[in-house]
Amino acid sequence: MQAFDFDSAITMHRSWKMKFHLAIDNIRSRDFDTQPIGDAAQCSLGQWLAANASELEESDSVKQLLAIHQEFHRQSAAIADDIRNGRIVRLTDKAIVDFGVLSEKIEVLLVRIKAELRQAG
Repeated sequence: MQAFDFDSAITMHRSWKMKFHLAIDNIRSRDFDTQPIGDAAQCSLGQWLAANASELEESDSVKQLLAIHQEFHRQSAAIADDIRNGRIVRLTDKAIVDFGVLSEKIEVLLVRIKAELRQAG
């Protein structure tokens, strides 16, 4: 199985709320490309999950993470689109708050998977 830096992945997923905060003032351009944000396979976690799919397929935590991670990226793209189009203007907007809850779920699952893999040896 490929090595993976779970702590870095947690930090990266936590940083999205800050990225949206910065984006509220900066992503007003219609030419801002949100497609890469929405592609779960483009981030390091998505790439690690895909590369190790056969070894991880039995883990219930990984199964949960796959679905939540996909939704995380879908919502990321939607939020970026909404920011670009002026529909989200504050970090207290419901989409950002809901996104924070989703991000926390990813963190919990990453910590759990890290512990499971450590136990498996």
